[in-house]
Amino acid sequence: MRRSKRTAALLAGLTAALAMTASSTIGAATEPPGGTEADSDASAPVLEGPGENHVGDEGEPVQGGDLVYGIEADSANGWAPYRTSTATAGYVMFDSVSDPLFAATDTGEIAPMLVESWEANEDYTVWTFNIREGVTFHDGTPLDGPAVAFNIDSCRGSALTGAALTTIASVEGEGQTVTVTLHTPNVVLPRGFTERQCAYMFSPDWLRSLPDIPQRLEGNLVYDEELAATPAEGDPTQPVGLGAFVFESYSPGNGNSFRLVRNEDYWRGPNGVTGESLPYLDSIEGVVSVDIDSRSNSVESGEFDVIHSSNTDEIAQFLDAGELEVTSSSRYGDTNYIMLNVAEGDIDPEGTNADSPLLNVHCRRALAFATDQQRLIDERGAGLGTPATGPFTPDMIGYLEDSGYPTYDPEQAQGEMDTCLSELGTDSIQFSFNTTNDPFNVETNTLMISMWQEVFGDQVNATIEPIEQGQYIGLALVGTFNAFAWRNHGGIDPDTQNYWWHSASAAPIGALALNFGRFRDPDIDAQLEILRTNPDPAARVAAAEEVNRIFGEQVYNLWTSWAIWGVISQPYVNGVETNAIPGSDEPGLGLAFSGRHRMNQIWCNEGVCE
Repeated sequence: MRRSKRTAALLAGLTAALAMTASSTIGAATEPPGGTEADSDASAPVLEGPGENHVGDEGEPVQGGDLVYGIEADSANGWAPYRTSTATAGYVMFDSVSDPLFAATDTGEIAPMLVESWEANEDYTVWTFNIREGVTFHDGTPLDGPAVAFNIDSCRGSALTGAALTTIASVEGEGQTVTVTLHTPNVVLPRGFTERQCAYMFSPDWLRSLPDIPQRLEGNLVYDEELAATPAEGDPTQPVGLGAFVFESYSPGNGNSFRLVRNEDYWRGPNGVTGESLPYLDSIEGVVSVDIDSRSNSVESGEFDVIHSSNTDEIAQFLDAGELEVTSSSRYGDTNYIMLNVAEGDIDPEGTNADSPLLNVHCRRALAFATDQQRLIDERGAGLGTPATGPFTPDMIGYLEDSGYPTYDPEQAQGEMDTCLSELGTDSIQFSFNTTNDPFNVETNTLMISMWQEVFGDQVNATIEPIEQGQYIGLALVGTFNAFAWRNHGGIDPDTQNYWWHSASAAPIGALALNFGRFRDPDIDAQLEILRTNPDPAARVAAAEEVNRIFGEQVYNLWTSWAIWGVISQPYVNGVETNAIPGSDEPGLGLAFSGRHRMNQIWCNEGVCE
């Protein structure tokens, strides 16, 4: 008999994770009521994962089982959506304890979830959501219009998530209806409440009890008598959602976990609104295992039932071994890249960015021309993956096979470097290059520096500065870095990226900003406005492609490859990609959106997860 999975997991040696994605931090945007625009270029290849390896046969789902999921990182400040700096792994928690307002089908269409129907007025400045009846939160509070409105308002009032919802002027809830009035048209508003953290609904009674709610809402939103009368005694680490599983415990940090148990009154359960048989599992425990070697060893030994990873070298090893099931995908996924801080004019008193050569476009282009993307993929990713030409994967609108982004060319690299050094009046450039302190990541980024030095010699002096995982996203939020290893920008529609790239989301170093690189580009702003306000599909495609070209020319980031995510599971675990949507004949997206998948439809053979 094997050791307790919980005990064994705590014994694992844990250090830090792959570069945390911020693609999870908020939700904001995308899609007209008439359908999706995911198919912008019928000739563009759709990225697939490196392969699938299913060693067990999935039969009919059965009830029972306690699943232990090894996740790559904890999320800071959990678990109220307005305050959580969510790692990709945080969606294991969000999707277990609650459900989003909308879902996405396998073809990228918006589908109903908690919102049953919706419509916009003629100029897309007023949206009406009709909320599904009969759904209750885990504390018995009903899901209705006011509950949804308060959830949205809590995100609007937050310094962290508010930038994603700036187009909203007001949210009114009455009965089962929510009316969202906008300052400016937004042709794709429902997409912002699909698979993003502010899409997930939580009990308004729990939210009102949290200590930071009064301070955040005061002066920003309408006066709330119930909020004013609620004692601020709630715990943000004890979420009250409406999902398939009910919160039981959470102990933050490396090697610790959150644990959730079956919701017997789930709205998609036998006694719920839809009369389905969900969920199947008795419980889910997410155990933080930030080091990929430890995480892999734990699933191989049976201490974990499931793990996830975007480390293609590790995914390839599991595929070759053929003993565990591997499901992989890059659909609507992240881009791996080096994020550059170009906060010109936003220099903090200590001069964090004042002398950075990365403010000079020729320096940035020189580094791009000197980066051998395919070598990185071959030497650090087992040859799996595709060199990225921009932030849009081939299944997103805006994808261009040739965006104008510099490809590996040492001669052109040296020419750009000569111009860079001449304009700066120096013989060499130097900057810090941050990564998480996972040894694999440090080695990968050391290879990048060595490639630059092979081309430029002592003209480039970049120093690796490993950072503990829990601090990583915080430094990005306040802009105290030169160059950061990163992955981000998964999503179906490029409007989802508005708050990462718009000038309005930039802020001085030291202040919170979702435009982490702090570039202010009026040409990108103009195209983002078209994407948000113009319902014409052709105009939106052209705008997205122009954004891609601007990134190619200005090199605000050094693109490396499009990320592939893998979920590795024991043969007795089933349903990783299953995603039935209530009321829809089309299945929902399986593994997509940067490694996310539904938790309420996973099951284990014979109802036993071992």
